[in-house]
Amino acid sequence: MEGSNTGINTRPSIKVFYDCAHLSLSDFTNVLLGIEEEGIPYDLQAEHCMDVLELAYNASLSSRLGVGVGISKEGIVLQYEKLNKAAPLFRIKFYQKEHFMNIGANAARLVKKMPFRNLE
Repeated sequence: MEGSNTGINTRPSIKVFYDCAHLSLSDFTNVLLGIEEEGIPYDLQAEHCMDVLELAYNASLSSRLGVGVGISKEGIVLQYEKLNKAAPLFRIKFYQKEHFMNIGANAARLVKKMPFRNLE
């Protein structure tokens, strides 16, 4: 995966914040592959937070693109900085692994202003 974990906060990228106390990279690799497949860079950041809405909202605020993904055992949330924290763009449960690549791709498609992939 080319994505990144460079720690560079100045480049335009999708921010992906995850609960490092309960998850490892291997638990959600397909989310990152979905972003990468669409050709948009991402930065991965480990956090000590279990609230997936908080993770996603903070990720979107720290992204120069305004797009953030939060990942915890609660699920995966795609957030846009202009939306209310409690009303994200997409939210799936963590057991819905068949949607991991699509939610990652949708994060990138939000940046590219393209139609979203189906999550149903």
